[in-house]
Amino acid sequence: MIAASLVVADDEFLPREPEPGFYKALEKCGKKISLECGKSVVKAVLKDRDISNKCCVHKMGRSCHEDLLWYLISQPKIGANATHVFIKGPQVYNSCVSKVGLEI
Repeated sequence: MIAASLVVADDEFLPREPEPGFYKALEKCGKKISLECGKSVVKAVLKDRDISNKCCVHKMGRSCHEDLLWYLISQPKIGANATHVFIKGPQVYNSCVSKVGLEI
């Protein structure tokens, strides 16, 4: 981490699962956050935007956030920026943890 409709919108456009059940797990993660906040997280990771406290309080969890990062780099237009995603992604997560004062 994002809403299931943002992540798993249409099976015909999804790349092969990195492991069995990955998309099912990602869909469950998406139900833990609003579409608005999911987009905010993606923008924070890809475009170095700030994320609001409101979006940080969702209890998506580290594993869901990391799964979202893996999904992002599987996208052809984003995969070229994998290094940026893997550097910025944990920073966004840690920023949220520090903002809300608890493990999200």
